[in-house]
Amino acid sequence: MASPDEPAHAAKAAATVRGQFVADESEFNAGRGNFQLPALFDQAWNQTCFAFQPDTPASCSPEIGGDLERITDVTSHVARYNPVYYALIGTPTLAPLSEWTFASMRLVSALINAFLIALTITVVVGLRRPFLPLFGVLAAMTPMTFFIGGSMTPQGPEVFGSLLVAVSLLALVFDPDPDRIRHRGWVLVIGTAFFVLARGLSPAYLLMIIVFVVLAAPRFVTVWDTIKDRRFWGPLAACVGLSLVGVVYTLASGSLALGVVYPDPTLTARDVVTTMLRGTDYYLEQILGTFGWGDTHLPMLLLIGIGGVALALGILAMAFGSWRERSVLTLVVLASIVTPIALQVASFRESGIVWQGKYILPIAMLAPVLAGFIAARADALTRASAGLVRTVAALVAILQVWAVVVNIHRYVNGANGPWTELIPNPWAPLIPVVLIVGVQVACWASVIWVVRRWSRSLDAVQPISESPARAATGSEAD
Repeated sequence: MASPDEPAHAAKAAATVRGQFVADESEFNAGRGNFQLPALFDQAWNQTCFAFQPDTPASCSPEIGGDLERITDVTSHVARYNPVYYALIGTPTLAPLSEWTFASMRLVSALINAFLIALTITVVVGLRRPFLPLFGVLAAMTPMTFFIGGSMTPQGPEVFGSLLVAVSLLALVFDPDPDRIRHRGWVLVIGTAFFVLARGLSPAYLLMIIVFVVLAAPRFVTVWDTIKDRRFWGPLAACVGLSLVGVVYTLASGSLALGVVYPDPTLTARDVVTTMLRGTDYYLEQILGTFGWGDTHLPMLLLIGIGGVALALGILAMAFGSWRERSVLTLVVLASIVTPIALQVASFRESGIVWQGKYILPIAMLAPVLAGFIAARADALTRASAGLVRTVAALVAILQVWAVVVNIHRYVNGANGPWTELIPNPWAPLIPVVLIVGVQVACWASVIWVVRRWSRSLDAVQPISESPARAATGSEAD
């Protein structure tokens, strides 16, 4: 189990596909309860012997065996979460159970997230000036997002659904195109569905993203013209409906209840604010990449490279954007810091300080993506953007593969174990390590090749109409 909550998510998924939507919470805090499930899912909790012990390889995990189909109590602290995601990743649990069941569940989750990434890229390549927005998307997808995307957790579709929503909305207002409005609208619906039905806070994050996109729109009239376009009414209604479903489920189920809490009666609101502000670098590291149980840290040089990609694009956007665009970009960054503090202050008496940096990823990812759209409006930057995005794609590929290797090394030899030889009793995954790394290298090499071919086939500086209905007039709303 590579992610802290995977045993809980696996149990929830298995329960959902077996029609168990409510757990027995009589012995636990609200949100945590028992399901009646096959013993395999109880054994999942025994696989985490290396948690919080970075020098202990995953080989300490006991072998899965015995009567895996025997029904027993299995505890999950995500018992009230929205069942949509779990119904999808739970389907492999209906097949004969084995150690491959968990790998199959992760694969289904990874395919969902890969689908959302693919849709995001289709929106980007349809832009008149796609290179710098692609730069922003590459910067937003930190190693942490891919770690989440390959794990059993609804945060995967929340993160990549939010990315798809942000890119679709920004495309509508920064590069309006009457011929693409229907396509972008229905892609937005797909992103919204996975986003708002993933976790309890997702609808609130969606509202924040919408507000930031509207404020950043080059012309406010573009937003109004998009809403008035009949071709957008169907997708808009679907998005509103899905959002309402997400909100109603959260309120009716009480899914914001924390199944695991660490209350501290000595804490005050001021302590929470001070502690979290002092830990800003800690939360930033988690956004970039802190794997496992927060016990697998990436090398500082790798963190600098990942953060530097986003920072470079942000500097370009601040240099070439309008005063309003710069202000909104600043607000997004501030919201990524202030929102977690506000949410934790509201719940610390019951939970203690349990916030992790990855929880704010839907908002934090908006910053580099918005920066890419802002920078793309500057002709001076756009002329050089094709070569720039080729360089960034190569750099990101190196950093992402490096992060994967660091993570695998932690499980095989321990975080501080040797790199040139295996320790006694090293961990070996079900799929050979060489094949895992080889697939990663091949995938990123393919990305570099596609970006190079694609970027050389397009004219970087294409005119951008400001509104589908007003392209000819170019009327201002600011």
